[in-house]
Amino acid sequence: MATFYVLPPRECLEESVGAFLTKLLPGLPLPADSWDAVVDRLSADAAWPADVFLVPRDELAPGESVAESLAANFGAEPGDRVIEVASAGGRAWSIPPAMSAPAAV
Repeated sequence: MATFYVLPPRECLEESVGAFLTKLLPGLPLPADSWDAVVDRLSADAAWPADVFLVPRDELAPGESVAESLAANFGAEPGDRVIEVASAGGRAWSIPPAMSAPAAV
């Protein structure tokens, strides 16, 4: 069973990481795409399970539910866990049994 973390949009993630790094290392230039650099480093060093996926909300397909978009575009399957992360909290739920990725053509 996979776990999908649906995160705030990439722009918000870049802002948050940039603000943190600016406070931590004042005066040093920020790396381009600081969010991607942090995630790459964390995923390499933290030994996260291979079935954990971080999905910025703006990478979900517009007009589809979160479950539909995760199934169609990221391979989510029934029973997979979804954790929606927001600045004011979040929620966790599972992909419903009737939801699955469309058959390949």
